[in-house]
Amino acid sequence: MRKETKFVGNYKILDIIGKGGMARVYTAIQMPLNRVVVVKELGKSSSSEFRRRFKQEALITATLEHANIVSIYDYFSVGSNSYLVMQYVDGVDLAEIVACEAPLPPVLAALVAREVCLAIDYAHQNNVIHRDIKPTNILISRQGKVKVTDFGVAKDETAREQTSVGTLIGTPCYMSPEQALGRKLSTQSDIYSLGIVLYEMVTGKKPFWGGSAEEITAKIGRGKYTSPFWLDPHRSFRLARIINKALKRNLNRRYENIGKMVKDLELFVGWKNLANSQQVLSKVVERIDQAQHKTTVIKRAKRKRKKKQRNVFFLYFLLILVVSALIFVLFRIIPNL
Repeated sequence: MRKETKFVGNYKILDIIGKGGMARVYTAIQMPLNRVVVVKELGKSSSSEFRRRFKQEALITATLEHANIVSIYDYFSVGSNSYLVMQYVDGVDLAEIVACEAPLPPVLAALVAREVCLAIDYAHQNNVIHRDIKPTNILISRQGKVKVTDFGVAKDETAREQTSVGTLIGTPCYMSPEQALGRKLSTQSDIYSLGIVLYEMVTGKKPFWGGSAEEITAKIGRGKYTSPFWLDPHRSFRLARIINKALKRNLNRRYENIGKMVKDLELFVGWKNLANSQQVLSKVVERIDQAQHKTTVIKRAKRKRKKKQRNVFFLYFLLILVVSALIFVLFRIIPNL
């Protein structure tokens, strides 16, 4: 049975690529521009809090125009459903890279972290705290470009406080101590979360882990973890220092702003590696694709074209075989006539 084509506004839905309790995420074609996009759908059963965050993500991200931040194209409603349309990144997320290749070489991990820093630094300069920095929210394209996405729980520092003190917002494993304890957050909270992501890249492990969210947040609150130096097989003392500074429980000892973390990462990586950053990262994405036999929207379209070409070649080949067989039979029959 042929699958029914679904349209939402000017968007032709292709595939579902993710779903949660309240939202579904699709790849789609923006028909007027023939452009592949991502459409996030919030259903009518969603709570008022989810609807507020959904619209907040659109409004906040729309103000952020940066090479390392996924762009927002559109926001609209159809009936009781709301839709957010954003840039499609043809590649993988950092969680896939960590799952396949961690512990990562220190320079590779630092290159990714530096690009994320640039995105978050820009957001901070525009008074936006992300509040949910984690590997699944960090995308890496086939061209080796790093993009930060999902500002659904981001906060505009200039707006009034909409989350009451004591309410946990974010993902437990990647929370800062102040976030885990439900206290007021600052730009330094994003620095801590990025420190956890960098720790996981170089060690393959999270600094804080437990059987429940409560157990994890309690460990984060205590702030005790094994230094990445001892878990990193490459034993990079310089990168361990950067990670440990980002993970300081005391705000006065943590990086004051993410710009200073960028400088330390750049000094560690060196200008030659910075110049080749995209080539290095694109090769990583290519390896992950080959390991997972991953097929993206764009690759699927190419494969369909190739499949049609193979079918045509097969028909020609079959025709040639039939004609050859007929000629052979005729030559065998004619001499006996």
